[in-house]
Amino acid sequence: MLILIAKLKAKPGRGQELINLAERAIGPSRSEEGCITYELLQDPFDQDSFTFYEKWRSREDLELHFKEPHFLEFAGESEGIIDGPASLTSYEVSSEDTI
Repeated sequence: MLILIAKLKAKPGRGQELINLAERAIGPSRSEEGCITYELLQDPFDQDSFTFYEKWRSREDLELHFKEPHFLEFAGESEGIIDGPASLTSYEVSSEDTI
């Protein structure tokens, strides 16, 4: 399993625009075969800061996601909204337990 944490910041005052754009991609992303979890989290202290928290069955599934039309549309249209580059961190996980 692969966990992806993608942090990004919208330009000042454009957080809601980013949410609206992301909402169009979230449903189709969750429907992809290898998607386990796909969440957009908004920082409660900074309305323009966001984190995508994603779990994928494999890195290959994530790579396929990056080629999907809904992802490419989000990536292209968000360029004018996002302030600077996103921070992407992935983790390969061999097992998961509840505590």
